[in-house]
Amino acid sequence: MNTAPIKSAAQSRRRGRQRRGNIIILTAVLITGLLALGAMSINLTQIATTKTELRLASDAAAKAGSITLGQTQNVAAARRAAKQIAAKHRVNGKSMKIHNVDVDFGFSRQQDDGSYSFQENVRPFNSVRVNARIGEDTRYGEGEYYMKGILDPGNFSLHYESTAARVDHDLCLVVDRSGSMAWDMSNEEWSYPPQEDDGNTENDTDSIMQRYFEPPHPTLSRWAALTRSTDMFFDHLDTLDVEVQSGLVSYSSNFVFGIYNSEASTTHSELTLDHTSLQPPLEELGEEPLIGNTNIASGMQAAYDVLTGPGSRLTAKGTMVVLTDGINNQGTDPVEVARAAAAANITVHAITFSEQADTELMTRVAAAGGGNLFDAPDEASLQEAFRRIADTLPSVLTQ
Repeated sequence: MNTAPIKSAAQSRRRGRQRRGNIIILTAVLITGLLALGAMSINLTQIATTKTELRLASDAAAKAGSITLGQTQNVAAARRAAKQIAAKHRVNGKSMKIHNVDVDFGFSRQQDDGSYSFQENVRPFNSVRVNARIGEDTRYGEGEYYMKGILDPGNFSLHYESTAARVDHDLCLVVDRSGSMAWDMSNEEWSYPPQEDDGNTENDTDSIMQRYFEPPHPTLSRWAALTRSTDMFFDHLDTLDVEVQSGLVSYSSNFVFGIYNSEASTTHSELTLDHTSLQPPLEELGEEPLIGNTNIASGMQAAYDVLTGPGSRLTAKGTMVVLTDGINNQGTDPVEVARAAAAANITVHAITFSEQADTELMTRVAAAGGGNLFDAPDEASLQEAFRRIADTLPSVLTQ
C-alpha cells in the first residue's frame, strides 16, 4: 500500500500550522513594536509640547517680573508678579510652579554681536531671570509620560531659563541755541531768512549785527526746523512700547553784550514722562534772540547731571542726544564728557545739523559715548535722525 500521499498531506498540514504560528508570533512582535513606536512617538510629542509650554510660561513670568520691576522699582513685587503669571500657565497638564529661588535679578548689557549678557545681582537691576523646571524634584511636579509603562520609560525632567530685560529709557536732549541757530537752512554762514514771509530779500534792511540780536525767524530758521523736528521726536517717543523719561537741556556760551546775555547751559526740564511739557521751553527760546558761542561740553555736563540725578530710574538705560550746528569754541573737551557718560551706562548720540558743524569732533563724541553720529544738513534728515534714534531704544527682550 502506498502511503506517500498521506504523509505528504500530513506534512503539508504541519507546515501550514507552523507557518500560521510563525505569522502569529511575527504579528505579535510587530504589533508590540508598533505599540512601542507609537508610545515613543506620543511621548516624544509630549516632551516637545511640554518644552513649548515651559518656554511660554518662563517667558511670560520673566516679562511680568521685568515690567513690574520697572513700574514699582521693587524686587519683592516683581518676584510675586513672575510667580503669579507662571501659575496661570499649564505645563504638562498642571499649573506651572516657580519659587522665590527660581527668580533672579541682575543687569543685562548689550554685547557687540547684539545679544544681551545677564549678570546676576549686578546693579542697577534691569532684568529678571526665571528658571522654570518640571520633574527635577517634587516641588516642581512630576514629568509623567502619557504612555508610561510601555517599555517602562519612567518620568522625564525639563528645564528652561528665560531672561527679560526691562529696558526703559531715561533720555536727555541737548540742543544748540548759539547764534547760528537763527540762520536759515541754506547751509551758508551768516545767512538769515528774509524778514518778510514773501521771500523778498529786498525788504531785509537790518544789518547782520542787528539780525544777530533779533529772535529767529518763526518758520524759516534752523531753530524753527529744530522745534518742528523735536515735536515729531517727542510724539514718536510716546508711540514706543517702553516708558521713556525725557529731559531737556540747551547750551550756547556765557555771553554778555549790553542788555543781552546768555548762559553756557540751561536745564529746562528734569526727566519726565510728560513729553508735552518739553516743547514749550523750545518755543519760548525761539521768541528771544539766540546769542553766544558754542560750548558743547557744558550742555553735555548738564545732561549728565540730569541722567544721573534723583529723577533717574533703577531700571532705565540712559541716553543723551547732543545736537550742534557749529564748531565747539568754548569750554572743555566734549569727548571727555562722553567718556564719563559711557562709564555711567549712558549712550551718547550726536547730531550735526548743518554743513558748518564739526562732524569730525562729533564723530569722536559719539564713539566715546558708545552711540552713533547722525549728519543732518536739512530738516528732513534731522527728523529722520530723531526717528532712527527713537527706534533704536530697545523694549523688553527675552532670551
